Amino acid sequence: MMKVRTVSDKKAYDTKWGQILRQKNGQFCFRNFLMGVAFLFYLLCVLYLLFFERLIWGESSQFHKILPDDMPYQRAVRLSMQLCPFKTIRYFGEWLHRSHPLFPIAFKNLAGNLALFFPMGIFLPYFFKKQRNLFCFFFTLTVIICGAEITQALTLMGKCDIDDYILNIIGAVAGFICFQVLYLIRFLLNLLRKKVIYARWK
Repeated sequence: MMKVRTVSDKKAYDTKWGQILRQKNGQFCFRNFLMGVAFLFYLLCVLYLLFFERLIWGESSQFHKILPDDMPYQRAVRLSMQLCPFKTIRYFGEWLHRSHPLFPIAFKNLAGNLALFFPMGIFLPYFFKKQRNLFCFFFTLTVIICGAEITQALTLMGKCDIDDYILNIIGAVAGFICFQVLYLIRFLLNLLRKKVIYARWK
């Protein structure tokens, strides 16, 4: 580690670095505010897409039309669950041809499920340090996604599909990896900046 030559140089360095830290703390608070607003908006969007969209636009009523009126609730719940891995993914994968008339539906379902929880891989580690551990993050997202899927099935406002969980968790882990890369770059830039300032007062 480089050393400053005199006490005055050391004080000058401390003063300069202290000014930078105070400036960064102000920027950090404002950034936290913006991230908090963005996180809240994202959560509202997720709730809308998973539940409220069906209530507002009647997608749940369309689902009910598929089921007989006299069907028992337990049987309706069972029919709304798909627990065979990759069945839905293969089903939509057969439509992923631009010439296929149902290509937009397949692309929307696959890409949408991948992108839905991608921001969660950034927001959770940003606000909660414990979520910067991959295993902790994976467990948390599993609970959140499975809870949402089961709620959709129990309320008959959607289907509990294991493939949705697979796509959601892949998207969330991709967001987690992006956060870790950006966090590492930021750490290295701050370290380099500190060394440059320290070298000026050598």
